[in-house]
Amino acid sequence: MFSIHQIFVIAGLLLALVELVLGVATGFDLVIMGTVLILGGFIGGLFNNLYLTLGASITLGILYLFFGRSFIKKKLIVITKHTNIDKLIGDTGVVIRSITPDTAGMVRLGDEDWRASSSEIIYEKEKVEVLNIEGVTLIVKKK
Repeated sequence: MFSIHQIFVIAGLLLALVELVLGVATGFDLVIMGTVLILGGFIGGLFNNLYLTLGASITLGILYLFFGRSFIKKKLIVITKHTNIDKLIGDTGVVIRSITPDTAGMVRLGDEDWRASSSEIIYEKEKVEVLNIEGVTLIVKKK
């Protein structure tokens, strides 16, 4: 039969394995928590003390949750910033030449006029939002 220390180590290894199977979808949380369980199991097993196993695991887990998790999340999350023409996505403009699903129209964004298309009919002077850009054509929808 397995001791509690060995169960902690095995559970930690299983969490790390699950993280490998899922990829980094969980943001390394499973690997870190698995490491916490492994360390807790080794520390408790070294002294053959159940309370030391539980105490070390709980302490390391709390330290990770309060300090390490935010640090790791900041390093993993990539913020996409639009540059150049991509900055237009999400902007609001005014139609200056009607747009139909079959015919591109014109939209004014700020002081520039852009070719625009849409899957819906949008008439002159209606406000639109830029959804995407294909080549030099804005893909828009009614606002």
